[in-house]
Amino acid sequence: MVDNVIVPIRKKFVTPVLTDIRTCWEDIREGLDFILEQNPHFTYRPEDVYSECVNNRAMLFHSPVGFAILTIQPDAFTGEKTLVLWIAYSFERGNHHGLDHIEWIEDVARDWDCKFIEVQSAVPELKPYLTKNGWDLEAILYKREVKNDGS
Repeated sequence: MVDNVIVPIRKKFVTPVLTDIRTCWEDIREGLDFILEQNPHFTYRPEDVYSECVNNRAMLFHSPVGFAILTIQPDAFTGEKTLVLWIAYSFERGNHHGLDHIEWIEDVARDWDCKFIEVQSAVPELKPYLTKNGWDLEAILYKREVKNDGS
């Protein structure tokens, strides 16, 4: 039986650059629209992402390959910081270029004094790759809608 496991492409790496979202909003908006179309359970809108970046609550890193939106979340009890890969998008669909950026993401985490990196994904094929490459699965999120009586 062949496992359906995603592996890095290992193409020529292009370092993403911290970018003002206002300079490339059209490209970013298009990617966000695609992500939201594929993931209707996400509650944010593209304008929310724009606002988070413009107000320095999130960071846009952009490259010719795609973009990533990162945030830093401090632990309320220990003060340790986690670099959160909030949104990632590849301009070439299906190539999972993000996997080629793991070392870069670790460098960003070190630069911002983060102890951890966190990512959430609805792509089940990522699990085997990530868990075999130093990532721990800490939680699986289940969500249930509360129905009003009589509906």
